[in-house]
Amino acid sequence: METPQEYLARTKSAVQHLFAGIDAYLRILREGRPPVLVGTYRSSEERDRALQDWMKENEGAIQKGLEAERAFLAEKYALATLCGSLLQVAAMAIRLYSKNEEVPAEFEAVMKPAAIPYCIGRVVRGVPLGLVIYAGRNQYNHVDDGNLREPSATVFEWLATKHTYGEGVRDPAFDLGTGMVWNYSSNVTSLIGWRDYETYEKDMQSLLGI
Repeated sequence: METPQEYLARTKSAVQHLFAGIDAYLRILREGRPPVLVGTYRSSEERDRALQDWMKENEGAIQKGLEAERAFLAEKYALATLCGSLLQVAAMAIRLYSKNEEVPAEFEAVMKPAAIPYCIGRVVRGVPLGLVIYAGRNQYNHVDDGNLREPSATVFEWLATKHTYGEGVRDPAFDLGTGMVWNYSSNVTSLIGWRDYETYEKDMQSLLGI
């Protein structure tokens, strides 16, 4: 494959299958979404009575939602595997075809030569999209290593802190300091909006200058 266009064309069917699998796992949650109680109450006693009545009236739907959550959790590793594979395909395209030689000033201190081609694309929480893909792919491939190397570690730190949730709040979806060994690839692809082929293709065309 000599051009980025050929790369996208020849990996299209595989990537479409990845998205179909990802959607199938996410559909478990969507179709079993539990009901939500909304109301205004004059006292805690009134609220508690309303809650008890609501739980009785919606017992079936609530149980269905809990079952969907359990089913989804049972498949979370499979979902992470598909999302990690998607990041792998995207990262390989950037490694093969990116001609970028510029490094954002914010990442100069932690940048490694191999990561420079990835400093491209729209900005996600202060990080170029290509670097988000690079860091997500690396964390997926080295989840058992414990210590993610630079610049990937800094990328995840930015993803965990450069948000609008409030000062001092760390987003657990990207926090590597929780002590938990977990694959964040599904969180990464969700953050960048990669839940369908069309969005992925648009981003990849932009990243590769097609």
